[in-house]
Amino acid sequence: MLFAAERLMTSCHLSIDLVIGDVAITQGKSYWACCVDPSSYLVKVGVGLESKLQEWFQVPQDVVSPRYDPDSGHDSGAEDTTVDAPPPYAFLTIGMGKILLSHGSALTSRDPNGCTVPLPPRIGICLDYEQGKVSFYDAVSFRELWECGVDCSGPVCPAFCFIGGGALHLQELVANKQERKVTIGNLAKLD
Repeated sequence: MLFAAERLMTSCHLSIDLVIGDVAITQGKSYWACCVDPSSYLVKVGVGLESKLQEWFQVPQDVVSPRYDPDSGHDSGAEDTTVDAPPPYAFLTIGMGKILLSHGSALTSRDPNGCTVPLPPRIGICLDYEQGKVSFYDAVSFRELWECGVDCSGPVCPAFCFIGGGALHLQELVANKQERKVTIGNLAKLD
């Protein structure tokens, strides 16, 4: 199911609830943490360009992919201009108590295939706006889970995507340890 999650965003007609952070990041380094309920069906945690997230939320998911544009089939070379550009989104996929790690990433994993790792009690997200990089951590041991580039050409927002119901606790201020529960889908209403 987790492997299908990467295709789920473009090939499935399940309900997708997207929660976008109310504060956009425009400079510096930012860090926040969240606890994903292990019984959640499928949750994506990450960041994205504010303008692209709003565009994605307003357009049907079977028309636009949040990960890549499909090849048009012609050889105009127009697609080649964006190949090296960082993606407008970076999401870590979580489901059924596991994290799906993207292929080709330099990760340390107990899984010999390097495909999934157990869900830690808390996930940390660190966005380095100037470097255009987002890193995901086990926020208890501070072990890095995954790092990737993200387009930071405009304001970037934290984003959470719930597919088939799920819940997470967002730790707004790490220093103060204040938490707020965000629940979507079949479990409860959004706080």
